[in-house]
Amino acid sequence: MIGIGGGSASGKSTIAGKLKERLAPLSVEVINQDRFFWDAAKLPRHSNQAGDRTWPDYNHPASFDFASLRLALRAARDGGADVVVLEGILALHDAEVRGLMDLKLFVEAEADERIVRRIRRNVAGGHNLDRICDFYLDSVRYRHRGYCQPTKAYADLVIPGGQDETEQAERMLEEVGRRVRAARAAAGAAAEG
Repeated sequence: MIGIGGGSASGKSTIAGKLKERLAPLSVEVINQDRFFWDAAKLPRHSNQAGDRTWPDYNHPASFDFASLRLALRAARDGGADVVVLEGILALHDAEVRGLMDLKLFVEAEADERIVRRIRRNVAGGHNLDRICDFYLDSVRYRHRGYCQPTKAYADLVIPGGQDETEQAERMLEEVGRRVRAARAAAGAAAEG
């Protein structure tokens, strides 16, 4: 089981997809942590520094149903997937979720690159540019510093997610592939012995 954490728009989904391709022919199930947000009515709220705007706090640990996430991870593992990959901004936050992980990765990209990616993605999704920028400035950057960035300390490997760091990221993914295959070979040898 592999956890991939990192900031919003750092490249987590891209890394998870590349990892799935590299690990073929192993069966890899990718679980996106965003599937486990609480319903909008249960989400905590976050106010900007001036206190004149509030937002649903999608970047706070209390925004996620970690109990259901843990159940889904166990079900995927017990359901026959060779490798289960969890990716999300707080994939490495919950101690019980981390305890399920055999390998923990953190994708790191500079804040300016992450915000540009986020703006492009959200504008393409039909969101208002001013709202995207306000939400980022009011909430996302603070929650990243407070909750996401500290989870880097739990990572076994930090993978660069920047546009100019593709070669280094590819080398890191090769290392992840080697580790997964070595762990599976060791487990197979133990089962035979």
